[in-house]
Amino acid sequence: MKSWLLLVVAFLLWPGCSSQNVCEEPDDIDFGEIVTTEKAKYLENDRVQYRCYLGYVLEGPEWIQCQGQEWTPHLPKCLAPCHITRQQLATKKLFVFGGQRKTKIIQSNHNLQFQCDEGHVLVPPSVRKCVDGHIELPLCISERGKNCSASPRIENGDIISLSEKWYRSGSSVEFRCQMYYAMVGQNRSFCDNGTWTKGPVCLDPCMIPRAELESQKIDVKDGMNPNESENIFVQRGHSIELTCRIGYALEADSSQSVSKIHCDGTPPVIPKCKEITCNSPRIPNGTFRPQRTLYHDGDLIRIQCDSGFTFEPDNGEKVVECTKNGWSPPPKCIINKCPPIATPRNVRIIQGEKTQMNEDFLVGDLVIFGCIGNLKIKGSNKTTCTSDGTWSTPVPECIEITCQADYIENGNLLSQKFIYKEGERFSCNEGYTDVNGPDALCRLTTYFYSYSSIEIQCFPPEVRNGQFRPRQNQYMYNDVIETTCNEGFVLERPGKVSKCTKNGWDPHPVCKRK
Repeated sequence: MKSWLLLVVAFLLWPGCSSQNVCEEPDDIDFGEIVTTEKAKYLENDRVQYRCYLGYVLEGPEWIQCQGQEWTPHLPKCLAPCHITRQQLATKKLFVFGGQRKTKIIQSNHNLQFQCDEGHVLVPPSVRKCVDGHIELPLCISERGKNCSASPRIENGDIISLSEKWYRSGSSVEFRCQMYYAMVGQNRSFCDNGTWTKGPVCLDPCMIPRAELESQKIDVKDGMNPNESENIFVQRGHSIELTCRIGYALEADSSQSVSKIHCDGTPPVIPKCKEITCNSPRIPNGTFRPQRTLYHDGDLIRIQCDSGFTFEPDNGEKVVECTKNGWSPPPKCIINKCPPIATPRNVRIIQGEKTQMNEDFLVGDLVIFGCIGNLKIKGSNKTTCTSDGTWSTPVPECIEITCQADYIENGNLLSQKFIYKEGERFSCNEGYTDVNGPDALCRLTTYFYSYSSIEIQCFPPEVRNGQFRPRQNQYMYNDVIETTCNEGFVLERPGKVSKCTKNGWDPHPVCKRK
C-alpha cells in the first residue's frame, strides 16, 4: 500500500518537473569545440562557450544561452585561414610585399600585399583579403610579351588615357563611364602578351520622367538632380528622395514626409501624392467657425464650447488646423473639471460628493472643510468648483485656538505671556470667583476667551441603539440635537437635547439598555 502511494505522488509531481524549460544538447561547430563543461540536462539560462581551432577565427557569439527551450543567439562559425604556398607564388610570378616567396597562412579577414617579379606589372589591387579560406591572387603581366593593337572599347564608357597605335605588353588604358552610369570592375584594361584583359562594365542608371513627377505633385528633395531635362537619372546603387508638394501627402503613408527610391536595376516605382483635406468635424457640446463641408491643408477653425464645457487641449486661442494627419489637435469639448484638492496638515474634507483628494471635481461641486483635533479654521470653510475649472476660494488652514490678555482684575495668570492656547488657565484672588463659567474664572479688563469669536464646530455623534435629529455633516457652536433611543433603551443622562460646545456634545448622547 505504501509503495502504491509513492507511485501516485511521483505521477502527480512528474508534470511539474517536466514543465521546466529544457534545451537539447547544443550542436557542434566545424573547426571548433565547446569549452564549457558538458551537462546531462541544460535548463533555462544555462550558457555554453565555443572556441575555434588554432588559426580559425570565430564569427558570431562566443556564448549562447538556453532560453524558452531554444539556444540563442544563433550558433557561431569558425572561418578558415588562407594557405598560399611558395609554388603558387612562383607560378604567378608573385612575391609577398618585402621580397618574400614562402608559404604563408593568413587568418580570415586579414590582408596581404603582393608585388611582381622584375619585368612584370601587377594588375591592381595589390592588397588582397582572406575570406574564410579563399584569397584571389593578383595577376602579373610580363612587359616582354607581344604588343597589343587598338585599345578596347566598353559600352557607355570612354577611354581617358592617350590613344596609341600600339601598346606594349604590361601597359594599360583607363576608362570612365558616361554621366549617371556606374562602373563595376577595374577602371583599367592591361595588354597581356597581345591580348587585352577584361575591362569594366558601365551599368545603366534609373530613369524617372519629370512629367510623371509633375502629374503626381512630387518634387525632388533639396533640389537634387537640378538638370531641367525631361528625365531624372539616378546612378546604380544610389538613391533619390522625393517629397509631396505643399498641400499634398503620400497616399501610401501620410505620416511620412519623404519617399526614397533606390536604383537597383529594376524599374523605379513612383509614389503617389493625394491632396490634404479635412471633413467638417463633429464636436459634441461645442460649435466652430467657419463652417464648411471641406477644408484644405493649413485651414484653421475656432472652437466654442458650450457652457460648463472646456476645449481640450486648451492651446490658448482654441483653434485647430487641418493637417495631413487630420485636425490637429483633435477638437473636443469636455466637461469642466477642477483639479484635486491638496489639503494641508490637519485639514480634511467633511462634506462633498467627492471625498477623496485624487478624485476629479466637476463644475458646481461644493466642498466643506473641517479641522482635525481641537483647532479652528483660518479662512473660508467652503469652496465651489467654478465654470472656468478653478476653486472659488483657497483651501483654509487649521490653527490653534488662542487668547490674549494684558491684565486680569482680581486674578493672576499662571504664566507670564501674552498669547495663551485653549485650555490654559488663570486663578482668582482670594474671595473672588468666576463670572463667565468654569473656563473663565475671573473677569478680564481686556479680552480673554471670548467664545463668541471662536468658530467651534462639532461632528455628528455616533449613537448606538438610537438616532438623533437634525442630521448634518457639521454643527456650529451652540447648535443642538435631540436624541431618541430605540425600544428597550434609555438615555444615560436625562434630557433629550445635547448642545455643541467647545468640549464637544454636552451631554454626549448615549443609549443604554433599560
